[in-house]
Amino acid sequence: MSGSRDIDHHAAAFARDHLAIYRDARAHCPVLRSDAHGGFAILTRYADNRAALRNHDAFASGRIRAGDRLGGGVAIPPNGLRIGMIEMDGAEARALRALLQPWFTIAAVEAAAPRMAQLSAWLVDRIIARGACDVVEDLAKPMPSLLILDILGLPLDRWRDYGRVLHEAVAKSSGSIDGLRWLASDLRASVERREVHPEGLIAAMIAAEVDGRPLGDALVCELAMMLLFGGTDTTIAAIGHALRHLTEHPADRAALVARPALIPAAVEEILRLYSPSTGVARTVTAPVEIGGERFEPGQRVLCAINSANRDEEMFADAERFDLDRPKRPHLAFGWGVHACLGQNLARADLRILLGELLARMPDFAVDVAASERYASIPLVNGHARMPMRFTPGTPAGTGGGELPILTAPRLRPLP
Repeated sequence: MSGSRDIDHHAAAFARDHLAIYRDARAHCPVLRSDAHGGFAILTRYADNRAALRNHDAFASGRIRAGDRLGGGVAIPPNGLRIGMIEMDGAEARALRALLQPWFTIAAVEAAAPRMAQLSAWLVDRIIARGACDVVEDLAKPMPSLLILDILGLPLDRWRDYGRVLHEAVAKSSGSIDGLRWLASDLRASVERREVHPEGLIAAMIAAEVDGRPLGDALVCELAMMLLFGGTDTTIAAIGHALRHLTEHPADRAALVARPALIPAAVEEILRLYSPSTGVARTVTAPVEIGGERFEPGQRVLCAINSANRDEEMFADAERFDLDRPKRPHLAFGWGVHACLGQNLARADLRILLGELLARMPDFAVDVAASERYASIPLVNGHARMPMRFTPGTPAGTGGGELPILTAPRLRPLP
């Protein structure tokens, strides 16, 4: 295979140099190969990534058992546990997606926008009088953590512990495995005891049937864990990237302050240019050709989403943030049957929080020098800490207290 290179996407050197590595690869050797983690190929161009992601017959997402070992899946090396339907294929994955999809349609998400706005206002009220905060701790972690707990129907007072565990797991922090074990145990206890809100998604999954059979508590927990990860890690990263970019590019921020209608376009550019999800893995299940290369069953392939989204063949002047960029579909949420289930929610989450921040603290300034990026970015590229200052303001009166008071309608499927 062409483009032979010793790349470890878990290494700190890769986190530091990956954009340059991918830029060179797209121009000269678009299919890279690594001997790390048992060996895998890396697709760097947009067209090749999209072709692989939509070809679910030849590029499988599911786990594959070989003897006593469970391989495959969406990560290289494989995750310790299967992550819900994103690591399933065929009829099983389609049935579970059909069950959950009504909760995440554009219409359902937009109907719940006032509830997200209440949450954003409460978050800003907590910090606005201080004149300073840490973006990760005070905004990026609590916003999606509270939101996904609210949707699942889990107690909101767990947001700090759940958010910390999920963030540490994505950042590959020391001791994160112990935290995940605790979270899984706590979640399982809530499901088994039925200690969930009756209008939340967990209660709906407990009551649901697929092919005439209930899901069972184990699968409900697995799907809830999938949503907790999917609903927090990439959104945390995207919020950080957005505030850092707008600090470093004040003309873009001024444009959004003057024309809030541009915020949805800004969200799309943040997702494209600073793709929070760095890549997803697939397992080849049938002979196939991609990017001029032949792939055989059993080979592992990494679809480098953050490289695809900077491909000049798809996006003119691709490494520039452009609020007027013509609409072309980026791959930040994947593609095909396994495209991110919660992408409408993530977009709304970012749009509403950015709108609140730009309206109430428009002079925010991230301390870029003091910010700390993830040391390792095998799945998500984000920040571990990000100090920010702004002119102190007055709380808008969201009730105060340790937890938000959310009175607007909950997110739920529409009739």
